[in-house]
Amino acid sequence: MTENIILPVQAEKSAVKSVILKSLVITFFAAATIFLSFVQGQITTPDNNVYVLAMVLIWAYFIARTISRKGENHPDIAILVYGAFILWEVLFRIKNIGNPTLEPPLENVFQVFWNDRGLILEGIGHSLMILAAGFTIALVLGNVLGLIVGWHQRLSDDFTPVAKVLSPIPPMVYTPYLIALMPDFTSASIAVIGFGMFWPTFLGMINRVKSMNGRIIDSAKAMDVSTLTMLFRIILPYNIPSIIASVKIQLSTIFMILIMAEMIGATSGMGFFIKKYSDYADYTRVLAGIFVVGIVITLLNVLADAAEKKLIRWKMT
Repeated sequence: MTENIILPVQAEKSAVKSVILKSLVITFFAAATIFLSFVQGQITTPDNNVYVLAMVLIWAYFIARTISRKGENHPDIAILVYGAFILWEVLFRIKNIGNPTLEPPLENVFQVFWNDRGLILEGIGHSLMILAAGFTIALVLGNVLGLIVGWHQRLSDDFTPVAKVLSPIPPMVYTPYLIALMPDFTSASIAVIGFGMFWPTFLGMINRVKSMNGRIIDSAKAMDVSTLTMLFRIILPYNIPSIIASVKIQLSTIFMILIMAEMIGATSGMGFFIKKYSDYADYTRVLAGIFVVGIVITLLNVLADAAEKKLIRWKMT
């Protein structure tokens, strides 16, 4: 009985020591990164306040994840992130190895977040608005029509071959045509997102209906349910987990397609921000834009994970 009590206590102590050790390692690398930003280098920077604040926020994030024990690999990721920052600082700012235009000091890159905060926030808002509109249209139409087509054998035989041909086509292939065809760039971007996501979503739902457990369908038929009840009260809820999983996979890809589309003919958005300053060879702002895109995609994936846990809580237990 005593041993049964001691073992969990020892395990808890070991876990606490592990968390403390990982937190110390993360703190050491964060402190080293911040310290280097104050070291005089061959390239001078006007201000490092925003850079230091960003390093502290990154440190706080990794410490919080480590303490909550939600990610065992987060200390390794933190070391890689800070290691990359340290290497960049030493090579390109302190030692001035490379081209200062192409490898600007990170302090200057992070300062862009503050100096151009209005333009960046406007671009993020514009990109997310287009993404939300195209994503919602494709998600609703793709799943509803795929549900109906998948249920009716004749419709499935007619439309499945078409979907198999169109779904693998990259949206960037027809992006220039849609931009020229639509009345403005906003509608063209929504169309790009819609087309890019609709066909894979449509085909995926058809396949899910076809591969459903036959016993569930037979049980529902034995209860003499209507077609609408079968589709929207039985088949659709059954496939919600796989729908959300596919959305998580498509989200990053669709966002990157939007960014690439914005580089062609937009007047706002994160893709426009990156393309505009790359044309002026302002790679400090280009790198800042790339960082922002990475942050936005990361936050979207975090929100998708949270939505999955909220909507299909029964699957997580």
